[in-house]
Amino acid sequence: MFTLPALVGCGGTDEPPPAGTNPAGNELLAPPPEGEGIQFKMTTKLKPGEEGEHCMFVKAPAEDIYAQRDEVRYSKGSHHFLLYETSYTEIPTERADGTPIEPGAVFDCSDGATNGWDVTKLVGGSQNAVGSSMLSFPDGVAMHVRAGAVLLMNAHYINASTEVIEPEVRINLWTIPKEEVQQEGDILFMYNPFIHIGMASESRARMRCKAQKDITIQNVQSHMHARGTGYEALLVGGQTFYTSDTWENVPVKDFGEGLQVKAGEWLDYSCNYQNNEKREVFQGPRSTDEMCMLIGSFYPADFATAHCSLDPANPYETSGLGAEWVGNGNATCAETFACVQAGLGKGTKEGFNEVMKCVEASDEAVSKEMSDALRCVLTNTDPQAACKTEFAACLAK
Repeated sequence: MFTLPALVGCGGTDEPPPAGTNPAGNELLAPPPEGEGIQFKMTTKLKPGEEGEHCMFVKAPAEDIYAQRDEVRYSKGSHHFLLYETSYTEIPTERADGTPIEPGAVFDCSDGATNGWDVTKLVGGSQNAVGSSMLSFPDGVAMHVRAGAVLLMNAHYINASTEVIEPEVRINLWTIPKEEVQQEGDILFMYNPFIHIGMASESRARMRCKAQKDITIQNVQSHMHARGTGYEALLVGGQTFYTSDTWENVPVKDFGEGLQVKAGEWLDYSCNYQNNEKREVFQGPRSTDEMCMLIGSFYPADFATAHCSLDPANPYETSGLGAEWVGNGNATCAETFACVQAGLGKGTKEGFNEVMKCVEASDEAVSKEMSDALRCVLTNTDPQAACKTEFAACLAK
């Protein structure tokens, strides 16, 4: 069994301070007034030329809160910021593998912010140093953050200067009283683990995910790294609902009254890339890697839809496995799967990189059969016995 890699307008009655205003003085972002929300902040340090994902644990208030929107500001040096909720009730002192961390201190998480931690959902974040963030709901909708929850702050930093920098990030969660909440909201956080761009060439990563229940999408945005040249998101059989051609200061599209998506409809999104380097590029968290994500606030909350789960009854265990991965080449399903099996057989990072190349080279016309076979292999310890139907359908194409 193979594990997929882990993982990035305002609504409501009270509008936050306009971007750039600072009622409290010269600080990066003033906290919400008492009773209207909470602020978390993190400051770290980077040497000249250093890149890293830095993280820090903080605790939510002792009582449940309901966040209707977020507001994020970060100083020069960051590309994105994310805030996750975890299952912990106390701040951890070590990773799942026993690696110790100092409680309450900033630590390196460049192997993936969620790797080694029990993360349950994304709470907020931004890809804009000044501008729209991720969390945004209309009146009566808010995201529940449980009382005393341990939250994980994560920022991606690059110090392109010749001096040491100490970048800071702050996030405000603007809240509403529990009695005003009519529905709980969530954040779409769809991640494509199969990305390959050949040296000095163009490529595309594309993925489809099914809505498991009727939802309303309030806003949406893309996520790519520096090789990203174009992005499109649409409903299968419908019109495009979002496009972008930038990878930083990413535009956030607010749908006003909301984009309605029915249960069973598929969200289809793709990233186009131009790689000018003399090396291949694969999926991964660093700027030397690439990403392709669909992010957006929606309601009512549904983890299976938010994370493209295969089984709505077991959404956490099957997160990311409900996708259909669409290739960018002309290989048949049989050719693709022979390639996939060779890569998976190596059981190494290099082997999984080969799988990414296989998926990217497959023909769009065989995406369903290829994805069904690949998914079956990834979720079974004995695929030869469990996946006969999927293998037969793939070999026929």
